[in-house]
This record gives sequence, C-alpha cells and structure tokens, in this order.
Amino acid sequence: MVLLHHTKDYEEFVQLVKTLEESKRQIFVIFTGTPNESGESWCSDCVEADPVIKKQIEHNEEFLKDTHIVYAQVGKREEWKNINDNPFKLDKKIKLQFLPTILKWGTLHKLQVEECLKPDLLNMIFEDTEDNS
Repeated sequence: MVLLHHTKDYEEFVQLVKTLEESKRQIFVIFTGTPNESGESWCSDCVEADPVIKKQIEHNEEFLKDTHIVYAQVGKREEWKNINDNPFKLDKKIKLQFLPTILKWGTLHKLQVEECLKPDLLNMIFEDTEDNS
C-alpha cells in the first residue's frame, strides 16, 4: 500500500521528510501549488497533471508498496514567484524550479512540468524503486 502524506508549508515538509527518512523506505515528493479557496491549485500545470499522476500511482501500486508519497504545497502564487525568498527554491537538497515536480527523494531523478503528464515517464520513475542516486 502506498503511504500518502500532505504538507502545507516548508517547515512541515522538512519535519515530515526527516521522520520518513528514518523509515528507510523510498520517498517520492510531488511539489504543487497551494490550493485556493475553491480547493484547486493556482498552478494550472499542477491541476492538469494531478489526475495523470494519481492514475499512474494507482497503476504502479505494486512497485510503490510501502513507499512514501508526499504532496508538498509550495505556497500561494505570490510566495512561489518570490525568487529570493521561497524556501523550496533556496533549499540545496531540493533546488525546486518548476511546478509540478516529482522528485525521487535522495536522488537526482525528477520529472518537471509537462513530463508529469506522460504516463510512460511516470511509470519509469515509479517503477525504478531501487535506491540509485
């Protein structure tokens, strides 16, 4: 079973990942824009990619057994656009540049923006559950 987690800000994300790292299980992080009042992300690319990503997670459940998947909200649009102050962009481990981004934690493997719409690429990153940084 996939172990889903959701974080609403950088501090919450850092704390959660620190805890999850102790489990020695694979971690995938899906970075997305924070939802607005209607519950939808301000990031249109994130909204478009979300159902595709969820479908491929479900499709790859066998490979993702006992894997942690963290949905990390990066902030409101104005917080994300602040290049000099967004902690997700400044963090040397994350180096986040685009939304959405799927990151295989602890490796250089990631998918960004339109790559998150391609089931074959999603399958490749999810099926490659070996720890090969």
